[in-house]
Amino acid sequence: MKKSPLILILVLALACGLAASAGEGEAVHHIDWFSVLGKVVNSTILFGGLFLALRKPLIRMLSQKGAGIRDDFAARAQNLVATESRLREVGQRLDKVAAEVEEIKGEAEAAGKAGLARLEEAGRLEAERIITLGEEEIRQRVDAAVREVKGRIADLAIARFKEDFTRHLDNVGQQKIIERNIDACEDLDEGK
Repeated sequence: MKKSPLILILVLALACGLAASAGEGEAVHHIDWFSVLGKVVNSTILFGGLFLALRKPLIRMLSQKGAGIRDDFAARAQNLVATESRLREVGQRLDKVAAEVEEIKGEAEAAGKAGLARLEEAGRLEAERIITLGEEEIRQRVDAAVREVKGRIADLAIARFKEDFTRHLDNVGQQKIIERNIDACEDLDEGK
């Protein structure tokens, strides 16, 4: 029943076209109605046959395209949901990484402060050791200088005493010194 309005419209359109052309030049043109009717029937058969032959494959193709588009929309929706889920997971991982970075940064700062404190303590102990060694070296040098000065003073005193002794020593004094030394040697021999 759906075919008849289409065919009827085609026949009427053809008849109107032919009537209009026939009315304009009736004297000049003669219309062959059998030829027109044959063309209408041939056109109807051709287009009707094409319509009947292509209707089912065309409907099937369009329904397959529609189903493919619906499947594509469904797959894209599922991909969107999966992508949003992965995006949330990535966001959570990034939050964890940021927390770990902050934790590592805190640990590094604490380790740096502890290392700095150890270095400062080691530096203080080394400074004290260097100061102690410096003070000991200074004391030893002062002691050595004092000994050297005392030795020099003793040498000068002996030289001065020797000079005074030789200046004031006479034969009698020399004889007394020799006798005292001999007595001291005898006392040493008896003490053994």
